[in-house]
Amino acid sequence: MKRTLATLILTTALATPLVAQETPLSGTVAEIFGTQIVLTTPEGRLLVTLPEGATVPTPGTRLDLTGTRTGDTFAAATLTAGPAADPAEAMLPAALRGLGLTDIRSRPDDDGETYFYARSGTGWLRAEARGARLLEVQVDGAGLPPALIDAMLPAAVRAEPRLAEIARLTEIDLDDDGEISVEGFSADGMRIEIEFSRNGTLREYDRELDDRRSLSEAAARDRLAALGYTDVGFIERGGRHVTALAINPFGDTVEVRLDDQGRVARERLWQN
Repeated sequence: MKRTLATLILTTALATPLVAQETPLSGTVAEIFGTQIVLTTPEGRLLVTLPEGATVPTPGTRLDLTGTRTGDTFAAATLTAGPAADPAEAMLPAALRGLGLTDIRSRPDDDGETYFYARSGTGWLRAEARGARLLEVQVDGAGLPPALIDAMLPAAVRAEPRLAEIARLTEIDLDDDGEISVEGFSADGMRIEIEFSRNGTLREYDRELDDRRSLSEAAARDRLAALGYTDVGFIERGGRHVTALAINPFGDTVEVRLDDQGRVARERLWQN
């Protein structure tokens, strides 16, 4: 009797299909590949297979999904589309979409590259791109968003132990020859620069005191406001100067440089 009961229970269990637990997922469409999309989420980028018969959303559209996640892929069962991103965000390279950037400004140059400035939730971001390829990103304030770091750095670079010493990663530069450079600051304020080869091999490592004599970001913003500049955006600190994007007292958008004494060393019209 006991053996018969156990056999019946096992047979019933095997005959009952296992239902995979569906999980929610939200993000912004970055790229489209037929019935699959790349979705930018706070945790990183995922390859999503859309539900059968679903309308393919346009890049920049906000999606709320349910489905099954396996590693970096997601099979969607349901899809709810929100409003598309504003046209300025749609012009951004894919890696910059879905990060919640606002006040987006862009300027092409004569070499075929485009410069972007935008406000993030923790400060300002500056980026340089050639076509759809993102070449360089910098931030003031807090570090780069984790999703952007994952999108720009290959796995071999992200796995380098020395990279973990950077508590605030502020710059990534992808050279034309494949070299990868990163810059940031350790928890104790040391400035760290690391260079990698195309395949992620460590090439250079520098860790030194941040001895720049230029105005701090906060001091530069205060000084620019006192000089009549408004809408001050991204600020880049050099050794003895700072450069900022702002609107001058005449209403022009300009790149303005202050020396270490807070004097205007240069002002250049910034063409939109």
